[in-house]
Amino acid sequence: MSEGLRLTAMPKEHFSDFAEALSVGYAKDQADAGIWPRDEALFKARMTTMELLPDGVATKDHFLWEVMQGKEFVGTLWVFQEEKTYFIYDILIFDAFQNKGLGSELLVLLEENAKERGITEISLHAFAHNKRAVHVYKKMGFEVVDITMRKYL
Repeated sequence: MSEGLRLTAMPKEHFSDFAEALSVGYAKDQADAGIWPRDEALFKARMTTMELLPDGVATKDHFLWEVMQGKEFVGTLWVFQEEKTYFIYDILIFDAFQNKGLGSELLVLLEENAKERGITEISLHAFAHNKRAVHVYKKMGFEVVDITMRKYL
């Protein structure tokens, strides 16, 4: 039987690697969705990350966690708290640990954390092209509350 997941505060010395990986992934998602031109996407993603997390791991109301399974570092989680709401900015299970139910397990762990802190709602944004993530979120009880649509001409 595998050990359950736990969240540990991200050490400040891990922040720059996290921020760069986050920016690369966000740039790809924005470009794949047709929102940002590919040649500008990484710069824009890095700027957005710096704006949202100006104080790195110490940014007020933001929680940057490393996701651990036993002694193994399996992913990261970035959550913003506003009053009684958690907003998931980024959830990542590393490729080597994908397809093992860890994403769902992480969402359950986050719900437990939220309830302990008096949080009454968890929200997030998902890119429509990320069908696997959308499937997991729906399976875990998240409901679609807004849809943005586009028609290319």
